[in-house]
Amino acid sequence: MKVPRYGATAGLQSVPAEERLRIYRQTHKRLLSLDPTYRRRWRSYMAAVVALAFVPVLGWVAIVYLAFRQQAFQNGRIGEALQQPV
Repeated sequence: MKVPRYGATAGLQSVPAEERLRIYRQTHKRLLSLDPTYRRRWRSYMAAVVALAFVPVLGWVAIVYLAFRQQAFQNGRIGEALQQPV
């Protein structure tokens, strides 16, 4: 299984390395405020993490799985947003 990370987001390769995290975070915040689907998925992810935090072992395994899935989703959506003209 390939571990998704923000640095692999499409569109970030054209940004200088020292600016990538800042651009990624700005785009994430913009999508949270403007994209209802993105915001709904983010809220669902956060609610699941909070709920599963109280379940020993299996809950933590589920949180790690959800984190990877959420990171892959965010990378895709942020990559799309970065590649669209402003």
